Amino acid sequence: MGHTDINIKELIKKQLLEQLTVEEEKLLEGEKMRYSEDEYELMVIEVLRGLGGELPKGILQDWQPDVDAIIEKAKALKAEKEKVVKVQKEEKIYWAVAVSALLFFGLATLLYFALRQEVTYVLPAGNNSLHFANDGDIPSEESSCMLLVGKSTWIKVYSDHVGRIKQVGDLLISRTKEGVLKIERRAGNYEAPTIANLEIHTEARQQCVLETEDGTRIRMNAQTWVHYPIQKRDTSYIDLIGEAYVVTSEKTFIIGTVKGKVTATASDFVIKAVKESTKIVLNNGKLDLYAYSLKKSKTMYCPGDLGVLMAGRSDKSSVPKDTLFQMENMDFEIAKMWTRKVRIYKNIPLRAFVEEMSRWEGFTIKRWDCVPRNKLVTASVHYRSDKQEVYSTIRDAGVLLYEERGMLSFCPEDKKNKIAMTGRRKYHE
Repeated sequence: MGHTDINIKELIKKQLLEQLTVEEEKLLEGEKMRYSEDEYELMVIEVLRGLGGELPKGILQDWQPDVDAIIEKAKALKAEKEKVVKVQKEEKIYWAVAVSALLFFGLATLLYFALRQEVTYVLPAGNNSLHFANDGDIPSEESSCMLLVGKSTWIKVYSDHVGRIKQVGDLLISRTKEGVLKIERRAGNYEAPTIANLEIHTEARQQCVLETEDGTRIRMNAQTWVHYPIQKRDTSYIDLIGEAYVVTSEKTFIIGTVKGKVTATASDFVIKAVKESTKIVLNNGKLDLYAYSLKKSKTMYCPGDLGVLMAGRSDKSSVPKDTLFQMENMDFEIAKMWTRKVRIYKNIPLRAFVEEMSRWEGFTIKRWDCVPRNKLVTASVHYRSDKQEVYSTIRDAGVLLYEERGMLSFCPEDKKNKIAMTGRRKYHE
């Protein structure tokens, strides 16, 4: 084959469709070396967009879940299992358990992506897609953030900043050449700080890799806040609002959220903490999710364990009650997709796609209840893509966006300010 874009794109297409021969795979690896990472990833995205519905189906295919039905069916299957254990043969018991496990697996995957007080669901991408998503995380060298080190003193930490940034009490904040924002405690006579917490904030299209004084690494997603206590404690502790991937040291580490706290030792996990809920997916180690209102916790110790603490529906006494539960077999790579340079979504609900993109791109949704529930999105989004690419993807799903005073809306009454997306251009009606 000659060295042309057409040939390498054809090889990429065959790899996505799982049709590569051994010889072609070697050829693709050789051709790949001729391009930069960004150039190659953009070609992958272009090929994926051209494939459309040709990608091999995942285990759940085009299933659109009815969560209430899933839960009721799972309960019925569990009850049926208890009955048939006594009377059925071993083979029939096996199939009952297998079906029940599949339903619970689907529910576990879906629950992590709950939006606000209503649950929104994401289906896992096919394994072939993850090959490209796993090509790499967003480089830590590009980390940037904002620091609040006083009542109104903001410090911008840029991606080219290396060295000392600020001394706050006995805390030294610096940035390494690898892009890690490092917090160290230095002995000495320092001026007593006038604030209780150092605040670290990422804006839209920013991620920040933070290393605490005990060696814990925290990758903060866009629009995430970390409150870091200045006064030394016996146990390392932060407060978190937003989304993060955490790798703790051998020492106990506590993350406080609005509804509870997470206690972990020698673990890595993804956490999403907002006003209405706290959700965790464990990759390795052991952790506890504690609910303040319920005064109880759930322990997770198996890879793929999912812990959820969220606002419950009001009971008969009209008193809101939080719910705390745990499930198994969550796909950790899907939960961690936001860390990747290329984010690949296959047949996920539009609501979940909009939530993930709104955090990264920084746009605000006027009313979440107007986002269509029956629309699915298959898309590949490079982390350097702009909003127009996201809008175009939404348009390709058969949905029009509306704009009003800087907010995006899917509500029909806002039609007079409609944004109809065609490619990278906007047309205002």
